[in-house]
Amino acid sequence: MRIPHWNSHFNFLPPKQYFVCCNTSRNCVASLEALFYKSLMKGPNKMNYKKNKLLMLIILFLVYSVCSFGQQQVKNAIDNSEVIPNYTELQKIHSNIVDDDYYLYIKLPKNYNKSDKTYPVIYLLDGDIAFTMAWSTVRYLQFGKHLPDVIIVGIGYGTLLSSNEENMRERDYTISKLENRKLSGGGENFLKFIKTELIPFVDSEYRTNPTERVINGYSYGGLFTMYTFLTENKLFSGYIAGSPYIYPDLENFQKLVIENFELIKESKAKLFISYGSLEDEKLYSNPINKIVQGLENSNYKQSNIKMREFEGGSHFTCPSEAMVYGLKFLFE
Repeated sequence: MRIPHWNSHFNFLPPKQYFVCCNTSRNCVASLEALFYKSLMKGPNKMNYKKNKLLMLIILFLVYSVCSFGQQQVKNAIDNSEVIPNYTELQKIHSNIVDDDYYLYIKLPKNYNKSDKTYPVIYLLDGDIAFTMAWSTVRYLQFGKHLPDVIIVGIGYGTLLSSNEENMRERDYTISKLENRKLSGGGENFLKFIKTELIPFVDSEYRTNPTERVINGYSYGGLFTMYTFLTENKLFSGYIAGSPYIYPDLENFQKLVIENFELIKESKAKLFISYGSLEDEKLYSNPINKIVQGLENSNYKQSNIKMREFEGGSHFTCPSEAMVYGLKFLFE
C-alpha cells in the first residue's frame, strides 16, 4: 500500500515515503505507528504532536481496515482455489487395455438436463491442457453461430488437478518406438482403449450422437489423430490434427495410405490438418504435405480435407488456431 504526500495537512509524513502492509495487520499498524511517531517528533512537527495525534490515529485506523480487507481477500482466494467451470463434470475411468487410469473432463451443453436431445462429442487429447482452451473456444464459435451445442470430453492424466500426477502422452500418442523415448510406442493400445472402452463408456453415460464424433490432437496428439484417421477413419466423423509430428513415422504412414486405399477413398470423415510457417520444415511441413499429397492421390474427396498453414505461427502458438479453424471446418 502506498500513502502519498497528499497536501499540507499531512506534512508530518516523510517525503516520498512508501508503506507496505506486513504479513499481519498487527505488524502493519505497529510499523506505521512507529514511523508516524518518529516523524511527529522531528522538525516542525514536534510542537504539533498533540494536534496531529488524532489525525494519526484516524489514518492508522484506515490503514488497519485496508490491511484487514486485503488479508480477507487473500484468504477467500485460497479458499476458492479449486475453480470448476459451469456444466462441467469430472469422471475417472480405468483402462484394462493400457492398464492405467484416465481423467475425463466433461463439459455439457447449458440446457443438457432440460432436454432429451443428443449431442455431438468432441474428444480432446492432452485434455489436462486442452480442456479449458476448448471450453472457451467452443463458446466463442457458438456466439458466432459456427458450432452447435456439443459435449466436450478432455482425456487427461490428472495433471490439471494435481502436480503429483504424471503425463503419459509420450507413451499413448506415439505409434513406433522413438529414439531416447523409453515409453514411446503405445499408440495402438491407446486407440483400442478409445474405441472399445472410452467411447462406449461416454455413449452409455451421456446422450451422444454417434454420427457426429470429433477427435482433436496437437503435436504428438496430432500424430495419433492422423494414425487414427488412416486406420480407423469410421470411428470419428471429424479429425483435427494440429502440427502432427509424423516425421518419425512418415514411411509407415505412407504405407498405410496405400494399404487402406479403398477404406480412405470411401470415407465420409473430414480431416483438418495444419502447421505453422515458422515450424521446422523437415519435422512438420514436408512430412505433412507428403501425406496430404498421398491422400489426394488416393482419390480421397478433396472437399473433406483441408490443410492450413498459419502464417507466422510457431509450434507453441498454433494449438488454439488449429482447434478454432479445425472445428469451424468440421461443423460448417
